[in-house]
Amino acid sequence: MLTSFIEALPEKVRSAEYKDEGTRFRKKEKALAYRYVELNQLYKKFIALDIDIPGSAFLWDERGLPPPTFVIVNPKNTHCHYLYELRVPVYYTEEARRAPQKFYEATDIVLTHMLGADLGFTGHLVKNPIHPDWHTICHNNKLDLEDFQDYGVDLRAHKRKLALRESGIGRNTTLFDTLRHWAYVEVRNHPSHTTFQAAVDYKALTINGHFIDHLDGVLPAKEVLSTAKSVGKWTWKHRNSIGNQRNRGVLELPADMPIKEKQALGADYSHVVRTEKVDDTIKAAIHTCKQRGLTLTSGNLEKCGLARSTFSKHKESVQNWTRILTT
Repeated sequence: MLTSFIEALPEKVRSAEYKDEGTRFRKKEKALAYRYVELNQLYKKFIALDIDIPGSAFLWDERGLPPPTFVIVNPKNTHCHYLYELRVPVYYTEEARRAPQKFYEATDIVLTHMLGADLGFTGHLVKNPIHPDWHTICHNNKLDLEDFQDYGVDLRAHKRKLALRESGIGRNTTLFDTLRHWAYVEVRNHPSHTTFQAAVDYKALTINGHFIDHLDGVLPAKEVLSTAKSVGKWTWKHRNSIGNQRNRGVLELPADMPIKEKQALGADYSHVVRTEKVDDTIKAAIHTCKQRGLTLTSGNLEKCGLARSTFSKHKESVQNWTRILTT
């Protein structure tokens, strides 16, 4: 039965021995030797749930739900990951329709609440069901999304999976507010701007993943990484003063500053952002390549949005960001 799990993984799989030690892309056969692997995010074959409740292997039966295809148990604390395999996968490519995605996301949200699963779990990194450290219970069970409604799954019951810092304006501002408050604390844990910026980029992409239940879905990677660049740069520059004074946004302009000075500083800041767009384009292309399981060649990067001329002109930057974003 585990064949279907293996076949659904991309050829390059993000994997890790421990969740808190970072992940790396590896060929599928090598990645399957690690304790955690990332599910295919462009071809969602499973609904994944993280249940941090001792003895939860058969919680699905207590809640009147169908048996998960795979129940992956940590024998040390008996917490579980549930994987429900879908007969028809849901695609998250650029050409994919939004309606099936919303159906998938709504089902995921309601199952999360019905089983008391982790509200912050994005369904990316899961316990590898073939790893010997885990005990895997297999059920010969595949479902259509419609089937869950026969078990009392009411898609109107819950609208959100994770509470972010809602701005009331939209995803971009919510991303910015959530990311900057996290960055104010995280910056103290990094010895260099390079490592800090890599952490901010990764966190921004993680936050963006929580927008799956938003009406418009997730933001484009380019927009997310652009916001991450602005937050990372400002936070690093002001890392020694954060916490000692009230932060007033990206430029931290005093309330009594003359409007012309504010405009001048704003123009300077905009110029800096424009000159850094190349970095944003490079990082977005690398991220898209990784999500598609492609090797980071100039040809594949071009397919993912990085012009070949830009690759040639900024090859050193491409190599630098490749190293940062793949380690």
